[in-house]
Amino acid sequence: RSLEPAWGAISQLAQRTESMGVCAFARADSGTGYDLVVRAFVGAPAQFEDAASGAANATLAAWLSQNDRLPGRDGRYVVSQGREVGYDASLQLRVDDAGDVWSGGHVRTVVTGAIDW
Repeated sequence: RSLEPAWGAISQLAQRTESMGVCAFARADSGTGYDLVVRAFVGAPAQFEDAASGAANATLAAWLSQNDRLPGRDGRYVVSQGREVGYDASLQLRVDDAGDVWSGGHVRTVVTGAIDW
């Protein structure tokens, strides 16, 4: 949890790889109520840490599944994310038998609006 992002390096990597940034994870200590601790650093076009990223966690779940490294049981596990930026998000992940990834949790609306295409 004490990881300090190198924003310049994250931005350069994101631009070179046409990605948004970097997702770091670690196994949680037993008894914490979650299986992984995740931090998602967005480096381009802006620089910020995402407090609760369903997209980063779903991508990570797919990678963990493909490499036989899923934590938890029956393809289900819980992630802690956001404490370092003032939030305490808990995300529930599931990889089903077909390999499809499901990401969920409780949400709080902070912005609403409409996009006119």
